[in-house]
Amino acid sequence: MTGLGTALRVEALAWRRSTVQRIATPLVLVLLPLASVGTTALARSGAVDGAGAAKLADYAHGPLAVTHLTVAGQVLAVGLLMAAGFAYAAVFGQPLADGRAGSLFGLATQRSTIAQARCLVVLGWAAGCALAAVSLTVVASTAVVTVGGETFTDEAWATAGQALLVGLLAACLAPPFAAVATATRSPLATVGTLIGVVALTQVVVLVGGGAWFPYAVPSLWTGMGGVQVAASVTPAALGLTAAVAPAAIAVVVRQWRRLTDV
Repeated sequence: MTGLGTALRVEALAWRRSTVQRIATPLVLVLLPLASVGTTALARSGAVDGAGAAKLADYAHGPLAVTHLTVAGQVLAVGLLMAAGFAYAAVFGQPLADGRAGSLFGLATQRSTIAQARCLVVLGWAAGCALAAVSLTVVASTAVVTVGGETFTDEAWATAGQALLVGLLAACLAPPFAAVATATRSPLATVGTLIGVVALTQVVVLVGGGAWFPYAVPSLWTGMGGVQVAASVTPAALGLTAAVAPAAIAVVVRQWRRLTDV
């Protein structure tokens, strides 16, 4: 446990100083509230016609704060997965690609422990981003609805809670890309796989299998596929989605324990 604790402190410091973290964190925290409030405002402005109006139709009615937080959950479902996937590509793929990971063979701390710490640090960062982004969206939404003479209702708080859970589930779907980065030793290949998984998710949803496909579950749960599809997402499917993280971290730990030729 001491070795893991030390590795966590070192990896947390390295991640805090990394360029990827310094870019990704403000993007997530700024873009989510802007997208949530901005998309709703655009949908209700009447300024969009044609196909654009059809796509925004679901946001053009209903309680304002609830709509803000619904959009927040939908954006988090994909946006946080992408951000965390890029993070795992950077912290696992880049050191293996440029040979820096070879220095880990000379450390007293086991490589598997270091890999576990890296996974947990990025996972914790992603979860923290989800919490902060939803909190900022709640603040922005409260300000907007107050100006409009409405109130932040219990339904809005429940939707905020769902948005946070969706963000946490999205974070749980990212650790498999640490395994991809380790196997390919390439951040570019990892990013390509991430994009491929997102595309595959769209296909799975189209053929009707999204309610049990972990990478589709968070988005569908927020209502992106319609109310009926959202209702078909069961607690078991949510649990399966959350289980992706520990399973993937176990795979990464095993990969790094067997890593011999960096």
